[in-house]
Amino acid sequence: MSFAPSSFRDPAARVLAEEGPRVRRVLSAGAAADDARLRGAGLFAELERAGWLIPSWRRDDLIAPDGWAAVVETQRLPFVSYPAEWSFSMLRDAALLTLQLTERALERGAMLKDASAFNVLFDGARPRFVDVSSLTPRDADAPWLAYGQFCDHFLAPLMLEAYRGVPFQSFLLGSLEGLPVATLARLLSARDLLRRGVALHVAARAWLERRNAAPDAAASRTARALPLPAAALQRNVRGLQRIVGGLRSCATSAWGDYAVAVDATMTARKSAFVEAAATRFGGGQLAWDVGANTGHYSRILARHYACVVAIDADAGAIDRLYAGLQAAPEAERIVPLVVDIMQPTPARGWRGRERAGLSERGRPQLALHLALSHHLCLGRGVPLDEWLDLVRETSPAAVVELVAADDPHSQALLATRTAHHAGYDLPSFRALAAQRFELLAEEMLTPTRTLFLLARRT
Repeated sequence: MSFAPSSFRDPAARVLAEEGPRVRRVLSAGAAADDARLRGAGLFAELERAGWLIPSWRRDDLIAPDGWAAVVETQRLPFVSYPAEWSFSMLRDAALLTLQLTERALERGAMLKDASAFNVLFDGARPRFVDVSSLTPRDADAPWLAYGQFCDHFLAPLMLEAYRGVPFQSFLLGSLEGLPVATLARLLSARDLLRRGVALHVAARAWLERRNAAPDAAASRTARALPLPAAALQRNVRGLQRIVGGLRSCATSAWGDYAVAVDATMTARKSAFVEAAATRFGGGQLAWDVGANTGHYSRILARHYACVVAIDADAGAIDRLYAGLQAAPEAERIVPLVVDIMQPTPARGWRGRERAGLSERGRPQLALHLALSHHLCLGRGVPLDEWLDLVRETSPAAVVELVAADDPHSQALLATRTAHHAGYDLPSFRALAAQRFELLAEEMLTPTRTLFLLARRT
């Protein structure tokens, strides 16, 4: 028996390292009793009907491994994403889901024993709470011990972007423990103290943490034992919901409106090319749209693949894609991600294995790399052959767009650079691509833009 590398923080419940369509957890005797109690009270079924909790079930037909009392199974989502890869609205919706679930649990005599953002995954463009063993019966008048974790994982990053215009992704990429409110307090101005929730949930808590930098163990146990009625906890959770629900990002976006300015005729031709490629290589489980912007071509892929990961470095563009998916039929198939392909999410955490890197979480059967070549090769100095190596490593089939150096968008990038690597031209591209791929199709959109359908040479 081996455990998933990310499953070690809860000694009462561990996820098994197994492949397949289901995720299995083993529960200690105490956790198994709590699980049975909450299932018997109907809490799990109620949360599942609301769409908040991932469906789960006991596997009483399986013998639990030595030292464990029960096995619980859940469905496995097609692609795992992390909070550092979410847009503002995605993190906000994950926070609201956590609070809604907490409020309902309190009404039913239960609570969440932790409030990590990693407990939420996106099933397409919809958040789901997946750590079913985090739900436990609440002892009489016990405080919500996960409150501080909620503030660090959700409230502080959201307030940073909403009140200071600073995107939170780099902070969460640097720490699996979120953004400490004490750090946020140093980044906010005195005027920010007047904003809703800052004085109570940031300034006051930061002050208490400084005051108790070396807490006395006895005092901590006493504070933990102080009674807190459920009604008071529910008021606090509802107050947090109002605060979080009212937050709006004020970060700037460079490419959020890019799709509006694109030529409609070129978009139609490119769409037809992508449709043909997806038809030829479709029917698989996973596709990527690298440089997805607001997801026009991701939606085409979603007609052919069970899951489409839409990747873009611009958080504003991904936020627009996420918002547009909420009422769309593709919502269950498209996972929007804020990722810079120049520096994709690495493996992180304990022993470098707690959270897997981007490419380790699923290899696509088809990937789109549209309108990217000039950004990477001319704007950021990647040699053309290196970029094609990345395309080859990413997927066995790919749709690639070469944007020539004399394209107006390329010229804008080159205006601030003194030079770029030689050999960035159409003949060089064809020669380099032929060494790595079979060139299955080619279409010139404009004199400076050409599409290719490539299949990796075996």
